[in-house]
Amino acid sequence: MSELLLRENVTLAVLADLFGSPEVGMELLHGERLPSRREASLLGALLGVDPKVLAGVQGPSLGVSLRLGTAEVEHDVVEPVEHAMKLLAADRLTEHWGLRAPAEDLSRLPVSRRSYKPKEDGRTTAVRLRARLRLDPGSPVEDLTGLVESMGCLVEYRPLPKNVHGISVPENRGSRKAWAILINSDDYWALQRFTLAHELSHVLYEDSGQIIVDRATTSDAIPEIIADSFSRHFLFPDDALEEVLEAHGRPRDLAGVDRLVSDIMLTYGISRQATLKALRESGDPLAPPESLLRQCESVSVRSMMACVGASVAWSEMAEAEGRRYASPRLTEHVLAAFADNVVSLPMVADVIADGDEAEALRQLRAAGWDLPSVAEG
Repeated sequence: MSELLLRENVTLAVLADLFGSPEVGMELLHGERLPSRREASLLGALLGVDPKVLAGVQGPSLGVSLRLGTAEVEHDVVEPVEHAMKLLAADRLTEHWGLRAPAEDLSRLPVSRRSYKPKEDGRTTAVRLRARLRLDPGSPVEDLTGLVESMGCLVEYRPLPKNVHGISVPENRGSRKAWAILINSDDYWALQRFTLAHELSHVLYEDSGQIIVDRATTSDAIPEIIADSFSRHFLFPDDALEEVLEAHGRPRDLAGVDRLVSDIMLTYGISRQATLKALRESGDPLAPPESLLRQCESVSVRSMMACVGASVAWSEMAEAEGRRYASPRLTEHVLAAFADNVVSLPMVADVIADGDEAEALRQLRAAGWDLPSVAEG
């Protein structure tokens, strides 16, 4: 606690005034003892920290850990993690106000946990979730963002450090966890979808850690192997692969492979790398030979799409790349709360404009809001 007092520039004079005793202030400032219940309550109000944390009854939250500099957060993701915490705070407030969207209860989903077969765990859990959601085994997941948000998560697309694909930040709310998921908007669209499904696996398994950062480096950690396998099989199940192969037949040349691969990519929203990996691992007699798969990956995706006449469809899929998109559910809730003067403009700006109040006002005006009557009320 003494470290927090020092970091927040709380002086001995402030503590002496707060407690009416310089001796008490000196003891707490120097970490000679923990505060009493009354002292913790006063300090909690001063610092904006749960008194139980200050009294040592419970561990510090992620927010307090960040302020202390003790959180397991690398320096390049501190800012986005702090932003995710603001989103969770806004969600918590609107939820307390009564805006809690119906969410698919996945707490009893039996995730597969056989550490000796992590890839099979990911596949099995993906199959179980699709069955739970009544998704046809051969159909694509079209609105992945909406689906993940229907499970109680917040999903935002925003620029992240170059080597970071996604960040998941959990928050304990009684017996359950709420999650904010940030996806790198600078990644290409198929990678964004794969990352979001990957993050969903972390949510389902409630993977440990104050935050989860998925970087552009391969990892042999079991949770990451499970998440990659889950993502592939949730977006592109084995049943779907079999149906596509039967429809196309075994390709006899590069043009046939290009048509097959582009069809899978555009229909199921996965990358060429993920598509080729699925074909290589399928073991299906209709899958293309390795020599043709290598030829397919030797040219750019744009060129491949042009060769099969799918350039327009590919460009349309990529239109959202590089754009920031706020959480649809949280945006709806925070604007409803703002209209009723429950939340302030800064909180709205945190949700829809990355904290930029001027940009938030511009967006609200463009949407036809009567800002003077709403903001001044």
